[in-house]
Amino acid sequence: DITGYSICPDSFGLSRAGLNSLSGGTAEENAALLRNILGGAPGPQRDVVLMNAAAALVAGDKAETLQQGVDLARQALDSGQALAKLEQLIQFTQSFA
Repeated sequence: DITGYSICPDSFGLSRAGLNSLSGGTAEENAALLRNILGGAPGPQRDVVLMNAAAALVAGDKAETLQQGVDLARQALDSGQALAKLEQLIQFTQSFA
């Protein structure tokens, strides 16, 4: 069975944002944006990342609810764990160059 429902970011303490505030830029700008988000910088892009991460955590049975997923994702960003994982991935991929 497939059940449809709507999710409101306000319900999770996240802000709503228009498409203009979510659009990216050049590869360099997007890389800097990603580092900022993973480093804990606030903003609408971070809120989208939190909501998407929450859904992935629920789907992967790492969180029971979307709110718990948002909380876990927020902790990973704010603690620096997410950015540290990116740095590990960069080092790993560069080791093959």
